[in-house]
Order: sequence, then C-alpha cells, then structure tokens
Amino acid sequence: MNWRRIWALTKKDLMEFTKSKYVLSAVIGIPLLFAILMPLGTILPIAKANPADFEGEGLGGFIDNLFSKTIDDWASLSMHTQTLIMLAYAMFIVVLMLPIIIPAVTASETIVGEKERKTMEAILASPITETEIVFAKIISSLIPSFFATFISAAGYIILIDIMLFPFLGYLLFPDFLSIIFVLVFGPMFSIISVELMIMISTKVKSVRDSYQIGSLVVLPLIMLIGAEMFSFFFNTVLTLIIGLAVMLVIIFILFKFATNIFNREKAITKMI
Repeated sequence: MNWRRIWALTKKDLMEFTKSKYVLSAVIGIPLLFAILMPLGTILPIAKANPADFEGEGLGGFIDNLFSKTIDDWASLSMHTQTLIMLAYAMFIVVLMLPIIIPAVTASETIVGEKERKTMEAILASPITETEIVFAKIISSLIPSFFATFISAAGYIILIDIMLFPFLGYLLFPDFLSIIFVLVFGPMFSIISVELMIMISTKVKSVRDSYQIGSLVVLPLIMLIGAEMFSFFFNTVLTLIIGLAVMLVIIFILFKFATNIFNREKAITKMI
C-alpha cells in the first residue's frame, strides 16, 4: 500500500467532515450529552440525596456479587455509595457507545458521499487501489471518533471522581476496566463500526439511506459492549483476551468484505 496516497485521501475526507454541520454536531454534541450532561442529570441528584434514604437490606445478591469482584471494599460501603458506584459504571457503558455511534455518522457518507459530491470519478481515475481507498476511508472516519471518545472518557472520569471522591476517599477511575475499554476495546469497536458503515455506504444510493441503515448496525454492537463488560465482571482477564482475539478476527474479515464490495470496475460502469 502507498501510504502517501492513503494519507492524501484521508486529509481530503477530514476536510469534508469539517464542512459538514451534521458531522460536526454529532462529534461535538453527542460526547457532550453522553459524557457530561447525562451523568450530571443521573448521578448528581443521587449524590446530593440523603444517604439514610438508601439504607435497607442491600442492592441484592446479584449486584453485590457483581461489584465485589471489582471494588475491594464493596461490602463495607454504605448502600448510598454503592448506588453511586453502580450508576457510575452504568453511565460508563453509555460513554463506551461513542466509539460506535460517532463512526456510524462519519463513515455513513464515506463512499456514497463521494458519489453525491461528484468526486468519486477523480478518485477512481487516480492510481490509488481499492484497498487503499477503503483503508483511507477507515482512517478518516476513525480519527474524529478517537478524538471524541478519548476527550469524552477523560471528561467523564474527572467528573465522576470529583462527585464520588467525598464518599469513597479515593478515585474510582481510571481502573483496569476503564483503561482497557477506552484504549483497546473502544478503538476496536470503532473499526468494526466503520467497516460495516463503509460496506453500507458502498451499496446505498444516498447519504440519507446510509444514515438510516447505519442506525440499525449500532444496536448489536452496543449489545456487544455490554456483553464484554459483564464478561469481565463475572470471569477473568482471560475472557477479555478471548474477546479481543475474536474482535481482531472480525475486523480482518470485515475489512476483506469491505474491500471486495468496493469494486472499481462496477463503480466506473455505473457512472458511465
């Protein structure tokens, strides 16, 4: 692969994203909603509530068993504090949706957007290969996602630590779970989301169709995030390693599919 050609196409796509109000609003607005506004609206009222209102028999054997494996002093914490921790992890799952949702927006118009802007002809006439085109589209869609996810995760972690420190006496985040999901699984979810959206964008006739179908792709990936997190709670690091290996295989297979679906000769024929 020629990295100079790949980077040239990547920069062109990034410039197109900066001109799209829809993409910019999604990259800025969705992280702000998921990482800041929703946690404030959900966790802050509980933090300000009277701890005595939460006293009782406990959250239940299932929840206690779930968090006692991750929080060392879980059994000694008040039910009020346990509720805050439970909500903090629940909202963290919401933040982890960003690596899926944002690429679904940016990658929706990767191929079909070129057709609508009448710029696909120039790309197909260039010496760049199908593999390089798909690779450049993946990179250009991932860069906004990585930036938004990392900034959002950092903002969420700081916000949660500020709210929960008075109750815990220590910082809840970052822990192993948050680090591994933000730095490893988050990017991998993004890559899978982008590859799926590129395949959709190649087949549909308009950006609007790509957005609509892409919204359906997001749902099973979100379920996959939840499954991975619960597998960590209930099992061991080995489970995460197995999950990581499976996702790497999925990424490789989807890349092959995306490259095969984007057929240069068929695309040229359709434009003639």
